[in-house]
Amino acid sequence: MNTKLHPENIPAYIGVYNSLYKDIVEGVYPANETLPGETALSQKYGVSRNTLRQALAILNEDGMIIKSQGKGTLVAPAVKHLSREQITHPLLTMNKLPVTETAITYNYGAPTDIARDRLFLGESDLVLACNCVFQSENTVLGYSFTQIPAMFFDVLKLNTSDTGSIKEVILETLFHYSKKMDMKIKLIRANAMEIEFLKIPLDTPLILIEALHLDKTERPFARNKFYFIPEYYHLNFVISNQGAL
Repeated sequence: MNTKLHPENIPAYIGVYNSLYKDIVEGVYPANETLPGETALSQKYGVSRNTLRQALAILNEDGMIIKSQGKGTLVAPAVKHLSREQITHPLLTMNKLPVTETAITYNYGAPTDIARDRLFLGESDLVLACNCVFQSENTVLGYSFTQIPAMFFDVLKLNTSDTGSIKEVILETLFHYSKKMDMKIKLIRANAMEIEFLKIPLDTPLILIEALHLDKTERPFARNKFYFIPEYYHLNFVISNQGAL
């Protein structure tokens, strides 16, 4: 296969991007602090506001900054690097803004049809269904929907009458107990249910990860749906080829 190379001049915004990136990494603009306004930045780096905006757009794509409603443009915290063996809640470990509050609602009832299929349940089985909203101060970052069959309550040490116990299980215990997670990633648009939890306009683009938690026998023991508002998350996965030579 022949590949033709077409050299081009380096766009002006690349130089601004590199300068801003260096200043962010070196702490000139500290994490979680607001960047100066566009006028001040364009003057500092000697470029037009249009060129500056192109650089900021790439920095936002690369997870270096966050455009936060009501707060301006914030410098994102450093990306967390997890070990390959560690399974954690993605809404708590891939966030750009710190999670300061989680709010849960839950109920116990018969499993939905899809839960019966995915978790191998019967119509008479009981399931905990739980929604959890993740916020950074007044900013909603995302939410999760979790289903856990009653047959696993004991092994997960879930106290069905204690909200604190339920929160601990859905945020931590599920992930410590999981030996593997089977995940599917989709791009969706917010519907009526999602706009209620996330406080966003209808049809806002969202990232959805559907996950089955598997125990050491590879039996599914919980189901999760994670809804991410994209600008507040940096999804980072480590994929390895265990059979590679």
